[in-house]
Amino acid sequence: MSFVSDRILNRTAAWLMAFCGLAAAIASTATILADERFVFLATGLWALAIVLLPLAMDRDYDLFSMWTFVLLTVLIGVTLRGACLSFGYPDADRLDQLYLLGREPAYFFGPAVWLLVGLLMLTLGFVAIGFRARPLISPSAEPHAGRLVALGLVLLVVSAVATALYIQRTGGSALGDWSAKRTVIPDLDLEGAGYQSHGGLRFVASLAIFGHLLVLGQALSPSTSGKNRTLLWILAIALLLVACVVPFYASLRTTVAMNFAFSAAIVFYTGRRLRITVLLAMGIAVLLAVYLMTALRPTDHEVELATPTVGRVFQAAVINRNQIELPKTAHILHAIPDELPLQYGKTIARWALAPIPRSLWPDKPVIPPGPKIGNTVYHQRVAGVPPSLVAELFWNFHLPGVLIGAFGLGMLLRFLESRFRSPVGPGFLGAAVYIVGPMTMGFELVGGSIGSALFRAVLQTVVMAGLLILIRPNRVKSPSIPC
Repeated sequence: MSFVSDRILNRTAAWLMAFCGLAAAIASTATILADERFVFLATGLWALAIVLLPLAMDRDYDLFSMWTFVLLTVLIGVTLRGACLSFGYPDADRLDQLYLLGREPAYFFGPAVWLLVGLLMLTLGFVAIGFRARPLISPSAEPHAGRLVALGLVLLVVSAVATALYIQRTGGSALGDWSAKRTVIPDLDLEGAGYQSHGGLRFVASLAIFGHLLVLGQALSPSTSGKNRTLLWILAIALLLVACVVPFYASLRTTVAMNFAFSAAIVFYTGRRLRITVLLAMGIAVLLAVYLMTALRPTDHEVELATPTVGRVFQAAVINRNQIELPKTAHILHAIPDELPLQYGKTIARWALAPIPRSLWPDKPVIPPGPKIGNTVYHQRVAGVPPSLVAELFWNFHLPGVLIGAFGLGMLLRFLESRFRSPVGPGFLGAAVYIVGPMTMGFELVGGSIGSALFRAVLQTVVMAGLLILIRPNRVKSPSIPC
């Protein structure tokens, strides 16, 4: 089942590729003949044309493919942000402070080529092998209904307690503290001493979304009776609300949006058509949540204060240093190796230390590479800047990393999708594992940090697989359920 037929999707993507390619050629010409600032627009359009290739080629493509989230981060960071940079939105001073850092457009020409080469290699890796779905969990596998409800209630309580502890330890519950950034990097030497991210509490609080997907899947199952279905829906909504409290409190707007995307995905993969009204309702809920978070979030920037909240919502999504982008890639590439020595895989391998609690190892190094980038490249002391795919590959392995590494990661995404993506149907256990595990991996992998993406995907897949063991029936219907 899909929202549109595969043939229409392929044709639409092909036409979009052609349009983006033509527009990119015009923007490239304008960069050479008229204004060099159009390099950002040209790069964004070329990048979008490249990542549309799998949609144009893949007959088995669906909305919740892993590649959709790759496309999303490229659209936001490279295409939309590039258009804002070329046309001077929202204002020249802010763009220079956030992105240009006083550099002339010619400074970004070389890195633009490498950014596009990296995205092209990633795309070629993804389409290099044919897609053959071989899901790990049988679509006919079903959970024990009573155990599932008990598990949902336990996760609701555990997540609520972790949420309360997180709020208590990061500032309190006063209204003025809501939707403000938490656990910023303190003024330290980046060796880790004194830094507390409370990542363990945040993860435990997020367990509610695991329960939400399982309970919602059972509520949508044809085998669930009417009365039980109502109770399951109530529990599913309660779990979703609890899962959104910490990201709402800490102004993690992307996490809130992803939670609703998870809900839409479980509905899709259980075989229920996502009617346009349901999609609109979910979209409105996300927009209202992000609108409220943006309105509550404190700001000291005069331009932001004078901007209507709707404009601030757009700026919150686009005008920041998250996602993959040309300016950040350029600054990092130019800083290597003088300011940022080659890492030879350290920024990725260091994530193996992430499970060690800082309470047991107070001097544990800061695991994410973002603080190092923020401190060295942007001279920040209170926030990190994720390197994104091309810059991190270059930082670790120089040019071979961009060429070979991006291609290999593209193949990895394709392999994981073929093994985990669940077929559409009444079974929801496989879908739940895919959704919380690999589905959004491309978003973090391309727009954030490679090590973080791999670590989160493995951790969340293992946790969901463990939960499935707890709710399996005494008599397992399929030996393919992971144990």
